[in-house]
Amino acid sequence: MLHIRRAWRVRVAAEVDEELPGLETDARYREIEARMRRHAEAEAADFVARQAEAREREAQRAARAEAEARAAVERERAAAEAAARQAVACQECGRARSAGLCEACDHRRQTEALIGEAGLLAAVSSADLTDPSSVAAVTAEIRASIEDAIAAEWEQFQQITEPAALEAAGPDAVEDAAAHNAFLTAESAATEYRQQALAMLGRSEEAQAEARKAYATERTKPWHQALPDSDDALRAATRAAATAQARTAEHLLAERLEQLRTQPRPEPVRSAPWSQRLSELAARPLNDDATRVVIA
Repeated sequence: MLHIRRAWRVRVAAEVDEELPGLETDARYREIEARMRRHAEAEAADFVARQAEAREREAQRAARAEAEARAAVERERAAAEAAARQAVACQECGRARSAGLCEACDHRRQTEALIGEAGLLAAVSSADLTDPSSVAAVTAEIRASIEDAIAAEWEQFQQITEPAALEAAGPDAVEDAAAHNAFLTAESAATEYRQQALAMLGRSEEAQAEARKAYATERTKPWHQALPDSDDALRAATRAAATAQARTAEHLLAERLEQLRTQPRPEPVRSAPWSQRLSELAARPLNDDATRVVIA
């Protein structure tokens, strides 16, 4: 440090002699000392700033290390909880290590919900929404139709599936496949009935009125006023009308579904619970003459 200070004093003295030639000895000394003080103050401020930056970096490193440690602990805790949940048997069928609900039972729950939703969607299109018996008749008809489709899809699956392939997959593979087949069939039916309901509501007077209003509003916008009958204006107006029509149909569908969900209606008669029905489907023997399996 002493060597550095001496080197700086020599440099400062040279700068003073160059910038202020002819100074008296005392004035030259005071100027050199003043510049040395300013340099020392700047060095001290820089040292303090570097210390603060070092402390901040150290604090950030400590915070990152602490966060990583907490994250590691959280990952370990989550893994332990997941392992504990996985070890729980299925609450519905008792299958071991199913995290409380096995895949087959989960699909059965979703299938039941989708069948109920499909029945309500069909009722929107074809039932008297103010008559609970009419709604119940439609939902019962849709339930029977979807269950028949599920059985038919399962028969088709059996025809294209090699028995040894499912047997090699494990003792629960047949039941899982039957439940998944039922879920896909119900999901497809619910989607189809939703599209039908939206198409019907899109033709309603409310939807048509909103479409006409949106069409007229789009053509009167400032950027179309110069050429209201141009191709661009007509295309934009048509898109606006279609959007308004679809939005109104969605709104009407949501209102009618909410009405159906809240109104009391007789429970449909069911032959057996899903667990029993799908177990019966899964228990049917596979076709021994089937071709090689194609499993998605």
